[in-house]
Amino acid sequence: MKRILLLAFPLIALVARAEDARLTLAREVIELTQADKMINQLVPQIQQMTAQMSAPMLDKLTPEQKAKVEESQKRVVAIAMESAKAMLAKFDTVYAEVYSEAELKAMKAFFLSSEGKSMIEKQPALMQKMMPIMQEMQRELMPKVQAAMGDLQQTLQATTPSQPAVGLPPAAPAAPQEAAK
Repeated sequence: MKRILLLAFPLIALVARAEDARLTLAREVIELTQADKMINQLVPQIQQMTAQMSAPMLDKLTPEQKAKVEESQKRVVAIAMESAKAMLAKFDTVYAEVYSEAELKAMKAFFLSSEGKSMIEKQPALMQKMMPIMQEMQRELMPKVQAAMGDLQQTLQATTPSQPAVGLPPAAPAAPQEAAK
């Protein structure tokens, strides 16, 4: 038994070193992709999204209420950023689990190349150009989603007449039928 343990120890150490190497490479790849900068660039987008969501009600609010809305928007941005940074902190482990050491080395080499650096430098411009496309898609999608949800609500109401669908007022009780004469 001791011999098996003595033979297994170097193997375990080798595997641990390989995992450490992959984790180190994963961190380097993530750093090269400037993922942290991309996350920081989300701030204006999140601010715009929260502003759009609250815009319809702002006209009806007092200055004090508007200040509370703005404070709430800042909290939403802070929460979103904290969550995104926590997610980013876990990427290295995921990369190390998914990619082999050879793949991570190849990624690192690419991101160190002039083409890789160019790709990273152009990411903000790419995202900026994609944002209007995504916003347009959302504008087109929302009425369709709302219509589908309305259809679902009607279907639920039609299939369960004794129980009103969620969000709908209860149906009026059926009138008692007269006895046959």
